[in-house]
Amino acid sequence: MKKQIVAVLVVLVIVLIAGCTEQMSAEQIAAKMTAQQESIEDFSATMVMTSSFGGETDTTQMKIMTKMPDKTRSEIIEPAELAGTLTVRNDNTMWMYDPANNQVTKMTLPEDEAFEMDYTKIIKDLMDENDISYKGTENLDGRSTYVIEATPKDESNRILFSKTRVWVDRENWMLLGMEMYDQDGNPMVKVQYEDVTFNTGIPDSEFIFEIPEGAEVVETSLEERMPVKMTLEEARANLSFDVKTPSYLPDGYEFSHTMVLGGEQETVSLQYTNGQERLYLSEWLSDDTEQPESKMGEPEMVSINGADGEFTSMFGMNTLKWSADDISYSLSGTLDKDELIRVAESMT
Repeated sequence: MKKQIVAVLVVLVIVLIAGCTEQMSAEQIAAKMTAQQESIEDFSATMVMTSSFGGETDTTQMKIMTKMPDKTRSEIIEPAELAGTLTVRNDNTMWMYDPANNQVTKMTLPEDEAFEMDYTKIIKDLMDENDISYKGTENLDGRSTYVIEATPKDESNRILFSKTRVWVDRENWMLLGMEMYDQDGNPMVKVQYEDVTFNTGIPDSEFIFEIPEGAEVVETSLEERMPVKMTLEEARANLSFDVKTPSYLPDGYEFSHTMVLGGEQETVSLQYTNGQERLYLSEWLSDDTEQPESKMGEPEMVSINGADGEFTSMFGMNTLKWSADDISYSLSGTLDKDELIRVAESMT
C-alpha cells in the first residue's frame, strides 16, 4: 500500500510539471508515472512538518525510511514529548512503540490485495479540477526544484485550503516540499523533506523491531481496531451508557449509521446525511481527563438547555461541544451555529 501512496504523489508531481512545461496527454504522463514508480526501490528522508492553527505553531520532525514493497520505518525526533515514538512495518506486521508509557503495540495487517491504479483517469481529474501555474525554480535543501502552484477551480473546494504550492526535484520529479494556504493566503501546513536519498540499498535490518526492555506488548489486528457500521439498536446493545438522538433535524437530513469506538474511552458516533452534506454526532462518558487544547482558535461560549457549551468554526466546519448528565457530546457539520444548537437542544 505504501507504494501506491508514493505513486499518487509522483502522479501529482508529473501532472504539475507536464502542465507547466510541455503539452502531454494523460496517456503519456501515465507511462512516465509507471516508469517512475517502478524505479523506486527505497528512499529515506527527514520530514519536517509545521502547522499553524488558532494562532499557534507546531513543528514535528520525523525520520522516515521505506523499502519497497512492504517495509517502512518512522521515528519522531521532535517535539521532545513525542521523541522516540517509533513505527515499523515489515511485511504484514506493524510495531508501534510509545516511549512515554513503555508500551509496544503489535498489529497484524491484512494482506495487500492486487491493486492497479488508473493513472490516466487520476491525471485527467487533477488537470480538470485545478488551475496549475509554474512559479520558477528554487534551491531547497541543496537541491534544485521546480516551484508549482495548484488552485482548485471550484471555489467550494477552497474551504479547507485555498491553494497548494509544491517544490519538485528537477532531477527525479519527486516531491521535496509542500505548503498549503488558508483562504486569506496565510500558510497553514508546510511539509519539507530533507536529506533525501533514493535507491541506496537500505538493509532489511533497519526494519527489524526490537522490543525495549520491560515494555508491555499488546497484540491486536487492524480489523479489531476498525469501527464497524451498525444500526442504532446494535450500537445501544454494545454500549454501557444510553445513546441520545436528536428529535429535530434540518430539512433533508436523515440518519445514516452509527459506529462504536472501543479503547480507553468508549465512544459512539452517529452520522446523518443530506445529499453530500454530513452531520456528525459523537457521545462518550464524561470523565476528569484533561482534554487537549483546541487547535481551532478561541471557542465561543454558548448555552445548551442551560448547560455551558463551546462553539468553534474552521475550514467551513462548525463544531459544538457540551456535557449533560455525565455524557459529553460533539456535534459537527456545515450547519450554522443556531441550527447546531437547535439540534443539540432536541437531544432525547
